[in-house]
Amino acid sequence: MVRAEISMENTTAVRRAVDQLMAGATGPLLELLADDVELEVADGEDLAGNHTESGPQTVADYFMGLGGLPAFWQMDYTAVGRQVIAWGKERFTIEGSELEGACEFALVFELDDGAITRLLVVEDLRAFVRATASAPPGRLPVDLGDPPRRLGPVHRGRHAAII
Repeated sequence: MVRAEISMENTTAVRRAVDQLMAGATGPLLELLADDVELEVADGEDLAGNHTESGPQTVADYFMGLGGLPAFWQMDYTAVGRQVIAWGKERFTIEGSELEGACEFALVFELDDGAITRLLVVEDLRAFVRATASAPPGRLPVDLGDPPRRLGPVHRGRHAAII
């Protein structure tokens, strides 16, 4: 049975899993994943070029593959229908160099009966918003709604978006 709205308990579970993910622990997130979870990575303005795979190991590999890129994270969360959206801002320095960067990203979790069935990682939020604004109706991979005006708690952890 598909529920139209997710519970506060599910929202809290996703938030805690993302907090742990930022601390380098993938276990809490993996425990929430459905066996056939779909991972879609949107990395630019070409919506048709999004990369999609499935399975919990794919999600684990994605986040573990980001490595030890130090990051300063600032996160806020929104629940919309069956989705929990983790909005993020980060600043980082690439290890072994003096290169610094910053970006905004989103992690969009779709839930069904407490399990994450789909995870959309929007690595370049600005490019994604530009692309979705010009996309024909019905072609968008997700409805992000409006980002929060003020981001919430500040976190330090691993990088959650490839730059």
